[in-house]
Amino acid sequence: MTKASRLAPLPIILIILSFLCPTELSLDISGLRLPPHRVALLALLPVAFFKIALGRDQRLRSFDFVFLAYGVWTLAVYSLHMGSAGFIYGGSLALEALGGYFVARAFVRSAEELRATMRAFVAAVVIAALIALPETLLGKIYTHEFLRQITGYHHPISVESRLGLTRAYGTFDHPIHYGTFCAALLALFWFAEGRARSRYLNAGAMGFATFLGLSSAPMLCLGLQGGMLLWERLTRAIRSRLALSLGALALVYAALAVVSTRGPVALIATGLTLDPWTGFYRLQIWDSGLKNVWSSPIVGIGLAEWSRPWWMISDTIDAFWLVITMRQGIPAFLLLATAIALLMRAVLQRRHRHVDSAATRIAIGWCMTVIALSLVGATVHYWNVLHAFFFFVLGLSGWIADPSRKAAASFAIRQGHDARGVSGSRGTGRTAAILGQPYPAAASVALHGRPYSASMTMRASSAG
Repeated sequence: MTKASRLAPLPIILIILSFLCPTELSLDISGLRLPPHRVALLALLPVAFFKIALGRDQRLRSFDFVFLAYGVWTLAVYSLHMGSAGFIYGGSLALEALGGYFVARAFVRSAEELRATMRAFVAAVVIAALIALPETLLGKIYTHEFLRQITGYHHPISVESRLGLTRAYGTFDHPIHYGTFCAALLALFWFAEGRARSRYLNAGAMGFATFLGLSSAPMLCLGLQGGMLLWERLTRAIRSRLALSLGALALVYAALAVVSTRGPVALIATGLTLDPWTGFYRLQIWDSGLKNVWSSPIVGIGLAEWSRPWWMISDTIDAFWLVITMRQGIPAFLLLATAIALLMRAVLQRRHRHVDSAATRIAIGWCMTVIALSLVGATVHYWNVLHAFFFFVLGLSGWIADPSRKAAASFAIRQGHDARGVSGSRGTGRTAAILGQPYPAAASVALHGRPYSASMTMRASSAG
């Protein structure tokens, strides 16, 4: 492994660093506020998009177009509700969504680059934890208070205690965002990292960093990924483990429905939180929020005040999926859910089409991470940095779902060699399963829509 291969691509490093930058460092251009991560995404999104659309190594696929449709819908809905102000607000959300996704999609193109990205991410988690630790132990939000004195920008903060410790903000907008950032990529890192010692040490660092935020949702995110990792290990030898997993989940849900008087959802919401009142309040948010959804199901309510009981003083909506559906309409939810489903299907279908066998394991880790973040999104709203980070995580699987030309060619060469070995022993015609399709060695196969002949395979083999 060369030194260069151990470093994440420069655009990826810039984005991760921008995630760590506090909101007080935002640029103010004619009244338009641009946090550091949006500045980075604004600069990199055009490059990333044209790299995919015009490059020879990648191409736009069905899930990319659905993500684009989600971004356009977001922009259009807020513009409809608020005019030019809505265009700016919706444009900011679309920039974070499409920028986070396409930058990761374009610049992480191999297992080795993914591993390097994971190392950069773990380093970012360690930095975030070092900044957060004094806040947890000493009970003062140092970073935001210090930057407020320098920049004059006041970011709303509050000193909250749990378990005798203070909930740390670090450089993030909220302790929940800090904790979720630290917890999010546990499963993906676990499968990407080949060395057992590094897996355990860095997983421990992620767990410790997450704890400093003293937030239930990030700890649940860690727990979900840990549970899926354990289940994957225990069921690895079982052929039909997907059906077994779904059956086990249905059984647990049914058991909770029978035993609990509050219902499974209410039991989980109030029982798996450090503060039961928080869980109860989130249930009320969902109850009232869904009523708002059905009041305007197509285009949502925009940024209008949402209807709720008088005693729910705060207008905060702690649910990413509910916010999207309520403010942008049911089509926005369907577009995003469809995009993620198509991307995940492509990842699972094409994970075996890579010469590097690590792609199969990494695909499983990425799916676990996305499932955990999606579930946590029912109790946490992803906004600002964490909103962009969520889509960045989605884009990290692009190299699996859309194999590079080089990876596909290498796979074809390997399969061709395997097929020649079989034909030599049996005395039959040469066939090889390339991208899941048997084909004669003399025929062409289309890689990314371009003809790829057997002679090209032989030249690539001799060149290697």
